[in-house]
Amino acid sequence: MSGSSNLPRSAQVAKVLERKIFAGEYPPNLPLPSTRSLAAEFGFSQRVILSAIDRLEKKNLLVRQERRRIFVKARSARDNAKEILFFAFGNELGAHGIYQAVNELILHDETQHRYDFFSRIISSADAFDRQRLDREIARLDNLGFIDCALIYSPLDEEAMRQCLALPYPVIFLGEMPTSGKLPGKARLISPNSTGLLLTAAKYAAKKRYQTLAIAYWELPFGNYDQTAFDEVRNYLETKKIALQLFPVSGNSIAEAAENFTAGFSGIAAGIGGKTLLAAHNLHCGKFERGELAGNFDALTLTIPQSNCRIKTVRRDYSKLKKAIVDAIEEKNHMQHVTADYAFEVVEAQKQ
Repeated sequence: MSGSSNLPRSAQVAKVLERKIFAGEYPPNLPLPSTRSLAAEFGFSQRVILSAIDRLEKKNLLVRQERRRIFVKARSARDNAKEILFFAFGNELGAHGIYQAVNELILHDETQHRYDFFSRIISSADAFDRQRLDREIARLDNLGFIDCALIYSPLDEEAMRQCLALPYPVIFLGEMPTSGKLPGKARLISPNSTGLLLTAAKYAAKKRYQTLAIAYWELPFGNYDQTAFDEVRNYLETKKIALQLFPVSGNSIAEAAENFTAGFSGIAAGIGGKTLLAAHNLHCGKFERGELAGNFDALTLTIPQSNCRIKTVRRDYSKLKKAIVDAIEEKNHMQHVTADYAFEVVEAQKQ
C-alpha cells in the first residue's frame, strides 16, 4: 500500500477493504480473511486491521458474529436489487427538470423492484457552495453499501474528482464543467438544452407570431445556453421571426424571479403586439394572476405552478430516464451522453 496517503493507516486499509467488498472480492454473508492474514497482506499490525474493521462496522458493511468472526453484510433487503444513491445539491431543486426526472424514476413501478433508492437532497442558498459541498462529500464517503451514486449539482472539475474518489461508482447528471472537460473516468449525462428553447421557437412559428421575446436568468448562462440561443436565432431567421432578449440578474433563481416580477412592467413596455414572451429559468408571480399588462402572449419554460394561467410546457423525461438506467446497468460506456427531453406547449388554462 502506498505510504503517500495523508489518511491514518486504519483509514487506508478500510478504503481498500471497502472497494474489495463493492467489487465482490469479499462476497456478502461470508467471512473476511483473518486479521492475521490481512495484516500480512497489508504489511500493518493486527491492531491497525482491527481499527479498519471497526470503521467498516460503523458504516454497516461488516458484522461480528459467533466466535468473533467478521462477516460481510448482505447488500440489500431485496434479492438482486441495486442500492442507488441520489444526491442532489443546489438551490430551488424542485424547479429543475433533472431533479423531476430522477424522482419519476424512483417512483416508477418498472424500476422499483430493481433498485433500492436512497436520496440525500441538500437545498442550499447558493447553487454552488464549496465548503458545504466538501462536507457533504465527506458524509457520502461514510455511507454503507451503495452500488452506484447519481450526483446532480453544478460541479467543477475539482469537485468531480472528489466525488470520483468515493468508494462506489458515480454518474454525474447535469451540464459539463465550465472548463468544457471531464476528469478521467467521469461519466456525465446531460439534457439536450436546445430542445426547450427550440420548442418555444417552433410554437411561435406555428402560431404565426412576429416576434419571440425571451427573458432569461443570466447568471447560469454558459456554453449550453449559448448553443441553444444560437440554434433558436438561426431557426427564427429561416421563419422571418424577430428575436428579443431580456437578461435578468440575480444570485439565485429566487432572487432572479423577484427581479423579473419587479421589472416585468418595464419588460412588457418594450414588447410589441403579436409577440410571444418566453420566460427561461424564471418565474413571475403575475403568471398565476394573469396580470400580463401588455398586448402579447406569455409562455413559461420553467416547471409551472399548479395554478399558472399562461402557456406552459409539458415535459416527457423518458429518454433521460432510459439513459440513466443504461448507465447504472453499464449498457452505455460513453463518457458523456446527451439525452433529449420531449416538450409540448400546453395552452393557458381557461378562467
